[in-house]
Parts: sequence; structure tokens; C-alpha cells
Amino acid sequence: MRILKILFGLFISFNTFSQSLFVGNHVIEPYIGFPNVTKYVPMLALSQEPENVTSYVGLPPSGLRYTYMLTDDISFGVDVIYDRSRKDFVSTDTVFQNGGWQYLSYEGKRTQTRLRLQARMNFHIPISQPNADSYIGLGFGTNNRWIKDYKDGVLDRELKGSDAILIPFSMRVCFGYRYYFSYNLGIVGEVGIGGPLVSFGLSYKL
Repeated sequence: MRILKILFGLFISFNTFSQSLFVGNHVIEPYIGFPNVTKYVPMLALSQEPENVTSYVGLPPSGLRYTYMLTDDISFGVDVIYDRSRKDFVSTDTVFQNGGWQYLSYEGKRTQTRLRLQARMNFHIPISQPNADSYIGLGFGTNNRWIKDYKDGVLDRELKGSDAILIPFSMRVCFGYRYYFSYNLGIVGEVGIGGPLVSFGLSYKL
């Protein structure tokens, strides 16, 4: 009798698993992520970090994801990740002129733009909430960066392609969670590496 109760309990628990996405669904998700890593890890680019930074502004890694449900458990999609930053700084160059060393200061500016286009495969995890979806995502794609340095408002140096990036490709591993307030509209959050560490956005299901 005890065994029958245990088996019945397991049957009920397994049947409480539900999901909000099914084979054939399309999902579109604009999102914003945090933080802007180029502010804290400048050596991700092949460029000397400016000293005496006076101001920093930037758009953290943000983008747009598209997902198509291949089965009830596996989906495939595309993730476009974009971020931009600008640093204003004061720098001093040492030059030899007029028979001696001179120290010349100038106002500098550095802009960095990064764009990644990744193919994504998601593996969906059974969950007990009928309006929710949980998944593990793996992504692989391009890695592009553009860097421009200005001296007193004049473009002094421009880096792009292999001159501006350490690794020519990008990868992402993440865990995501969606919750739908209605059949079509919900919210999504992700934590991962190879893109925004944390991101939040809207999820629209078709």
C-alpha cells in the first residue's frame, strides 16, 4: 500500500510539469544587459588603456534575440549583441623639441563599439509553472570591435578587425527564465558568460 501511494505521488508530480512554449512557437526578445565590461576590463581589446579618465558613458551589452521551438524541449535562434562606450581623458606626451624635452598635454577621447552575431541552441528544462519557461543556452558566432582615438577632437588612430580584438569569434553559455503574464507577452532574464553577465527584457511569443 505504501508503494502504491509513492507511485501515485510520483505520477501526480510528473504530471504537474507544464510549459509555456511548444514546437512551432516563435519568440522575439529585446533586452538590455549589465555591466559594460569594457569599462572594467579594457585589455579585452588590443589597445593601451588611457590614463586620467575624466568621464565615461556607454551603452551596456544589449540586443535582440529570436528563438524558434524545434521541439517542445529544444529551440534554435539568433542573438544580436551590441555595446558602445566612450572615455574622455587627459594625457601627456613627452617630446624632444627646441633642444629639450617638452611635456604636452591634450584632451583625448576613445570610442569602442562591439557587435556580436551568435547562433543559439537552447535546451528547455521542465518546470512546474504553466506560464514559465526555463532553459540552458549555448551560442557561437562572430566578434567585431571598432576603436577610435581622438586628440583634441581630431581622429588620431582607428582600429578594427583583427587589430581591435583578441579573439575573432564569440561564445556564450547561459541560463534563462521566462514568465508570461498573458499568452503572448512576458519577461525574460538571463545570466551567463560570453555576452552580458545579466540581462533583462521583454518576451513576445507567436
